[in-house]
Amino acid sequence: MRRTGPAEGRRARVLRALRATTGPIGVAALAERLAIHPNTVRFHLDALEQEGLVARTTRPARGRGRPPVLYRSVGAGAHPARHYELLADVLVTAIADDPGARERAARAAHARGRRYAEAAADGPADPVERLVGYLGEAGFAPDRASADVVELHNCPFREVVDREDAIACDVHAGMMRGALAGWRAKVAVAELEPFVRPGVCRARLARTARGGSGG
Repeated sequence: MRRTGPAEGRRARVLRALRATTGPIGVAALAERLAIHPNTVRFHLDALEQEGLVARTTRPARGRGRPPVLYRSVGAGAHPARHYELLADVLVTAIADDPGARERAARAAHARGRRYAEAAADGPADPVERLVGYLGEAGFAPDRASADVVELHNCPFREVVDREDAIACDVHAGMMRGALAGWRAKVAVAELEPFVRPGVCRARLARTARGGSGG
């Protein structure tokens, strides 16, 4: 019998709440109803939208600004659900016994972070705020706990972490270091602490004399 992972359980809760709602609902209202961080709700809504189970809509804005984005549940859609965690699990299992796997995974993630930084040249002047934005887009539900500490309330790699946490955490840290290096930020990831509290990881940052490092 297949066990339902933490992410799948939360995603199912989001979908059930949408189906129980009369009319479209916004991220903030849905997060309050479920007592879940809004970034976590947004992450699961994006995944459900890709699966054809959720659709987004807007309503006229009151005054200036963009119209608010709302979500509603829809049918199964024309495309079947995609389960990329299955592929990730197979690949991680395949390389787990390779002594160089962690280093190669970190390098690949570092390159991915650099590519993101190059494509997202504009952003806040504070590199930590830019990093928080990147992590939010990637689905980590980040929260800046202090000047040099970012806490992560959702792990998109959770199903893989349950099997081979070292590689998944190396990939995560590599992404962060690559983005900061791409922005030539004078800050680097000093330490990534997995699960300092249930469901929460912590990235500790350190100020550096020169930007552009972090391999």
